[in-house]
Amino acid sequence: MGNAADYFRMLRVQDWIFGYFFIPGIGSIAAAGVTPLLVPVAVISFCTIAFGFVINNIADVEIDKVHTGKCAMLKNPLVSQSVTLRGTWILVVSLAFVPLCLSLLWSVPAFFSIAATLILFTAYSIRPFRFKERYVLDLVTHGVMAGAMLFLVGYLLSLPAIPLLSAKMVSLSVLFTCIGCMALVVHQIGDYREDCGHTTTTVVQLGKRKSWCLFAVLMALSLIALAAVNLVVTLEPWVLWGSVALFAIPIFLLRNDIREDFIHKPVPDPDRE
Repeated sequence: MGNAADYFRMLRVQDWIFGYFFIPGIGSIAAAGVTPLLVPVAVISFCTIAFGFVINNIADVEIDKVHTGKCAMLKNPLVSQSVTLRGTWILVVSLAFVPLCLSLLWSVPAFFSIAATLILFTAYSIRPFRFKERYVLDLVTHGVMAGAMLFLVGYLLSLPAIPLLSAKMVSLSVLFTCIGCMALVVHQIGDYREDCGHTTTTVVQLGKRKSWCLFAVLMALSLIALAAVNLVVTLEPWVLWGSVALFAIPIFLLRNDIREDFIHKPVPDPDRE
């Protein structure tokens, strides 16, 4: 069945532990402040996000076989057959079971929020839905499930006194939705060469040049959403400017593509542009 290290690699923790993982925690803090509940929120966040990445690896085996970058980095152990499909499905079920059971100890609304998030993660990757290959729908789905829904998971677990439809909660949900959309565009631009001819993501269908424009628009919308949050919440200066500084991360992740497309001679794009 493969060893534990191989199954742990299926979680692709390095791809999300410094990003998506903290969103439920922010939701919990927004609802109730810093409380001991952050510990189960962290466990639920870990399992829920890991579920999404494992189910994605299951669905992407054939594509990942021709993705030289992912093969070199051993991101999908199913490709090298160092784990079994049966063992991987057991892992998926376990990753879904833990957060669903834990949530019932604190909040029924959180249970349904987690269930909805797991369903979206599944529909995003698995056929016949496979939202990740549907034009624009991939962005919308990713923005909701990896942004707003993760925020709501932490928020609802804390049995909040602040109404869900308050200006504070709506502005934060919009912010994380924008960030979720932008994160997907960053990922798709980075995978553009490998994805062309193998999958039909929004970036592949738009082409590289238009995708850079889309990235710029989403970056601007995210900053506007952050400004809206600051108007409603009045963030501490260090929190506000620290948040602004984090927007340099996508630029850093795309540094090679920026160098290739804007500094060195641009690579010709398909006629679709």
